Amino acid sequence: MEVIIIILVFLGALALFWYLSKRAHSKDDAHAAGNITRAAKNGDAYAQFKLANMYFEGRGLPQDDAQAAKWFLEAARQDHVEAQFIIGTMYERGAGVPQDDAYAYAWFIKAANQGHNRSKIMLESDKWQQFVRSRDGSEEPGSAARPESGGQEVSPEQVESYTLKAQEGDVDAQYNLGIMYYHGEGVEKNLAEALVWFHKAAEQDDPDAQYNLGFMYGRGEGVPKDQKQSMQWFMKAAEQGHEDAKEVLAKMMKKPQA
Repeated sequence: MEVIIIILVFLGALALFWYLSKRAHSKDDAHAAGNITRAAKNGDAYAQFKLANMYFEGRGLPQDDAQAAKWFLEAARQDHVEAQFIIGTMYERGAGVPQDDAYAYAWFIKAANQGHNRSKIMLESDKWQQFVRSRDGSEEPGSAARPESGGQEVSPEQVESYTLKAQEGDVDAQYNLGIMYYHGEGVEKNLAEALVWFHKAAEQDDPDAQYNLGFMYGRGEGVPKDQKQSMQWFMKAAEQGHEDAKEVLAKMMKKPQA
């Protein structure tokens, strides 16, 4: 009987120690969350990855797949290879982001190109081999369609109106002005000027402008060729559901990036 009592007392003490230890860790995590969040917002990739994990696991912060995905993406864009793998799995499952195999594949490829073994193994699976085969015969990587013309004659009055609105921050006017300079509609063709207005619209999250920037950086139109910038803009457009950007991005990532 005494042995049983001793065992019960020991188990009770062990349970109390576990509870107090867990509570202390939870307080530590909650206290650290503020500092980690500030560092993540300042662009620290390690902090972004840690913050994503805290949201993903509900450790120190409420469990939130959408917030986890947001911060895994931020870290992944800065070449954090584990974040690239995890956000790939989240796109594959539709956890915190819309389910999207094309985007999942793109992130697995990017991680694999950095030597991430689990991504390499993932890409050797039947699912992803079939995914690649389903895209065989399509356009070559980076062969995005050129920015489309409005197809209408543009008057000097329209050019002036678009310019004023664009300068005031109107995103549609900025995008349309980019198209006009790209094709020389109502203005003299000027790819560098087109790039400026596409940038302004893209920075306001216009997916078509982001897609066009991906194309222009990839081809070196109005700017020196920059495949990294090209990929980043295609990614931003793809994240917003731009289907052409998703297709181009998947093709680009099938080959190791320079």
